[in-house]
Amino acid sequence: MRDTFSSSPPRVAPVFSGPRAVLLALGLWLAGCGVGESPPPAPPPRLEVGTGRHFTVLGEGATLELVRGSQGSQHVFVSLRAWDLTPLTARVTLSLARTEDGLRVSSPYEVRLPFEAATTPDAPAELEGLLLVVPDPSPALGREVRLTASIETQSGERATDTRSATLQWGATSP
Repeated sequence: MRDTFSSSPPRVAPVFSGPRAVLLALGLWLAGCGVGESPPPAPPPRLEVGTGRHFTVLGEGATLELVRGSQGSQHVFVSLRAWDLTPLTARVTLSLARTEDGLRVSSPYEVRLPFEAATTPDAPAELEGLLLVVPDPSPALGREVRLTASIETQSGERATDTRSATLQWGATSP
């Protein structure tokens, strides 16, 4: 019979020994090396709405030119710049409304379109010369209007920009 008051400590098996200890050490080493960590998330896209067949900034007090089309209607040329847009294809939504009361004066515009890739890493991707139809411009001519553009990627990332300008007939229109 063993004496319960023996001076030698009881024998306990180590918790991490053999293959478990090797796997634990490997896991800690890999964690320290950054293996298995996901890269930081990409920044959300940024959008700038402008006008023209080639991008023109719509600054404070700008004029938005209404152009008569060759098929009898009239439109505004809209151009977009986007940064951090991946992939380059997005659903584009455009609208034109009177600033004073929000009356929409453009036809609905929602199309999935590819942007042109940037030429340098810091440059934006561009989409130029979109035709936003204004079926009856009379309620908005000579008034301040709000041009709004939105994009949405397939992964659900969104960006929006809004600019105000005065709607006027262009130089080649009545």
